[in-house]
Amino acid sequence: MFKRVLMLTAVVLVFSACQAQAAVIDSNWVGGDGGEWKQASNWDPNIVPDNDGNSFVVTIDSGSEDWVGVGLQQPRTIDQLDCYGNVWLEAWTSDWVLLTVENGLTNYGNLEIEDIEIDANVTNWGMLELCEAEIEADLYNLAGAVILAEGENDVDGDLENEGELIIIHASDLLCDSDLYNNGQINLYGGECGVDQTLDNDSTGVIRGFGVLYVEQLLQNQGEITAYGGSLALRTNSMTQQGTLSNTPVSSLQINSEQDVENCGTINVNAGGGVAFDCNLVNASGEADGIIKLLGGTLAARNITHSAGATLSGFGTITGDVFIDPNGLIQLTGPTNIVGDVEIDPNATLEISDGTTLVTGDCVCNNGTIRMVGGRIIIQGDFTNDNCNIIWQPGTYTNAADFNLDGLVNFEDFADFADTWLWESAWH
Repeated sequence: MFKRVLMLTAVVLVFSACQAQAAVIDSNWVGGDGGEWKQASNWDPNIVPDNDGNSFVVTIDSGSEDWVGVGLQQPRTIDQLDCYGNVWLEAWTSDWVLLTVENGLTNYGNLEIEDIEIDANVTNWGMLELCEAEIEADLYNLAGAVILAEGENDVDGDLENEGELIIIHASDLLCDSDLYNNGQINLYGGECGVDQTLDNDSTGVIRGFGVLYVEQLLQNQGEITAYGGSLALRTNSMTQQGTLSNTPVSSLQINSEQDVENCGTINVNAGGGVAFDCNLVNASGEADGIIKLLGGTLAARNITHSAGATLSGFGTITGDVFIDPNGLIQLTGPTNIVGDVEIDPNATLEISDGTTLVTGDCVCNNGTIRMVGGRIIIQGDFTNDNCNIIWQPGTYTNAADFNLDGLVNFEDFADFADTWLWESAWH
């Protein structure tokens, strides 16, 4: 009986010891600015947070301090980390330091992470600055929050952005998995790289100049705009149902391994343009493609325009243009087409109030060239295969108004006859 009591007592003591060793300790930073993680006096209670039997839930709050700086010199593991106020978390070594947070890091204030590997899911509610940092899990930037990337930064998991993501000059943010953007990504001469899929949702905006690199698939339902310079976009394949555009004196350059179908809107503004280093199909279907030439340059290897889609405006088109049967392209004002043009049966090329210059050949196969107060000049060969050529007066000009007095009468005929007679070889 006595032995059994001793054994039971030993079991209870061992169990109690295990419970004591597995205690969860709420640890608060009291070290002020510029303190070392490894100093017990910088923590309340005075124990260095590092899971070794015990588990630590850590809070770093600047409180009344302007900033608090916490330096790491060796790897640490804790259960949870919450940051408030203005916090600077950095490595105090010549190399990166690993901080493992098993249940995640959450930032509620202004947090700067420098030269540290964070092995945790990171959730940002405030302002998060990444400076030569690595997130080895997922990164969540919530609505109203801001992430600023400076230097070279990497996210090993997914990145979900509902707030604002800023990548500054000569800096990059690389996502090794997928990036889901419902907020705004601003590039100021930096690079945003995605190894898998970039899903730019209907509320997502990508704007600026620099490099956007997507290894596999770019799905655009939102807005991608070149602003302040050249925005170079490189991807294997792209679905385009949103808006692509350039602001004046900026250019959007898209390099896709596969052809791009436009089922959204492309706005081509003056002083720059939108260029595809692939074939472009202005498609029709559930969502018809819309291309607006607003004085800029639209470029692609080949541009195929489908019936039901819209291509209108003025500017420059670089590449061979194919108008599918029953398709309609409406060019209003001076336009250059640097390439060939093919007009298929029942398709129409309409030129209004200006001259369209085609530097290559033009084949019109049972289609229509309609000139409404405008004119087409074909520098290459013109193949007229039952082409319907129509001249009409325009709203602002008439091709028969040779003396430009706003009237079409016998004075115009006299000017025409005089010029034609003097320049005719037989005269």
